[in-house]
Amino acid sequence: MAKERDDRPEQYTRIDPSKQPTTPAGQRAAVEGILAAEGFLPGDKPKAAEHNRRAAARQGLSAGSSVGRFTEQMLGIMAEYEQRRREEIIAAGGDPDEDRDPFETVRAIADQWATTEADDEGRAALLDDLADQLDTSEVRALRLAAEAAAAITPRLIYADADHGVKAADTAADLGVSESYVYRILRTRPAK
Repeated sequence: MAKERDDRPEQYTRIDPSKQPTTPAGQRAAVEGILAAEGFLPGDKPKAAEHNRRAAARQGLSAGSSVGRFTEQMLGIMAEYEQRRREEIIAAGGDPDEDRDPFETVRAIADQWATTEADDEGRAALLDDLADQLDTSEVRALRLAAEAAAAITPRLIYADADHGVKAADTAADLGVSESYVYRILRTRPAK
């Protein structure tokens, strides 16, 4: 027996605007989440992204053209919104940075770096943008922070192992290979 089809239109319910991200990083994450869910970001779903690239090529679309334009437009709109919001907060006598995540900029750079891994033009544009945004003292601070992060990585791996976290999960969290995690565990000094 065939199942009856419901021809009623689906009900669209708009989300509560107070629950939408208000920071640029949160807004970027929301857009990237949508793109990742659809398989457009190669780092998130490589097989789906490759399928989408092949499908776009078969249809004569340039790789990432519509997605790139969409992302660029959304990021522009979000940057404009953030600037207006900052101005409103400052005009009201508030500090627009008081509730920000101190690692927001670092995470944004890391996310942008990861999403441009397979896109030479996007990577070049990112590097140009970062060179315009950062000064030498900020880059020095990032370099030293990266060295510190590399130095504490073995300690984090040991702590995860002590707490029963699987090597694969630790590797995924750190963005390293599972073999790297095992290599660090093999060279762990005796307690």
